[in-house]
Amino acid sequence: MQMAKRNYLGGLEWAKAEEQLFEILFLRQDIPLLPLHWEVDFRGVPISGDCFCCKKGENPIIYAHTSTFLATTALTRLIDLTACVRTACQSGLRRKTAQMIKKALDKFIRWAAEDGGYNHLQYTPNIIVEVMDRDAEESDLTGFIEARMKALARLHRKILAVNQDVAEDMDIDKEVEMQIKKSHGETKVIDSDDDEQKTVEKGKQTVDLVSVKMEEDEKPIVKTECFEEDDISMKDIPHAQTVFSPSPLLPSPLPFRRPPPVIYGFFIVSSTVFLFTADSSKDEPSMNLSLLLDMNFQDQGQSVWNALTVAIVACLARDDMMTRMEDFEEERVVEESDVDA
Repeated sequence: MQMAKRNYLGGLEWAKAEEQLFEILFLRQDIPLLPLHWEVDFRGVPISGDCFCCKKGENPIIYAHTSTFLATTALTRLIDLTACVRTACQSGLRRKTAQMIKKALDKFIRWAAEDGGYNHLQYTPNIIVEVMDRDAEESDLTGFIEARMKALARLHRKILAVNQDVAEDMDIDKEVEMQIKKSHGETKVIDSDDDEQKTVEKGKQTVDLVSVKMEEDEKPIVKTECFEEDDISMKDIPHAQTVFSPSPLLPSPLPFRRPPPVIYGFFIVSSTVFLFTADSSKDEPSMNLSLLLDMNFQDQGQSVWNALTVAIVACLARDDMMTRMEDFEEERVVEESDVDA
């Protein structure tokens, strides 16, 4: 697996979440993905017994924080999606398959948000689903993908950016503190009755949808899948239920309250779905797009693996969003007044 990773990356660098996803996808046929008690809900579904956590200490990658019934129902719909797409294609409705897939993926991602407990917040998602024109030129498709992913990354950086005035005040405070340390020869600032502890309010920003212009001159760095047969071992991959721990808000060497997340994109062309990732903490010139795999929802033999792959990405994205819930505000509910009252 390490050799496959080196061949895939070349001179590029991945964020931790991107690397973890690559490892899970590389080993997904050889590691447990689902909780053992879900097995009863998938009787009659051709899911290998190896996909369930049978050994003590194994943690599933696809799991529910709340209702098991809602989780298994959502996954069952994803498994049925491939058959629905095949039926549409055979019925002469091929042009409707892209929207059919988008609707199903959006529905599963909405379940993940509800299961994670952040669906009631005004949040900027870390995962998007887009439909692309099957008749478009390759350069137009790659330009569209780059524009959408960069726009989403830009929104996350904007939300998490530290206010420049606050950052300058902090730098001044640090400089004064260092001068005091040097002048008194002590390892900490001398206490004073006149000094008050300064607090920084965390500003929450509401982000509007942004229309993105296609950048014709720039092209994304896209790498194709390059999995090789290699020795596979469970020690190569961490247990996936370990949720990424929240980064400390302040202080940070970066101009962000916490590092912006890895973002995921499902891009649909006819009945094929491409999975891209990007590290939104990097500025645009240094941010690379990685194509991890593509899924053919017209392939009858891939109905289960297509669904499990989508679920893996959605659950990892959900768990990361759960660590960032304090960055978003409660969604405002507009109450309608009775004009006749």
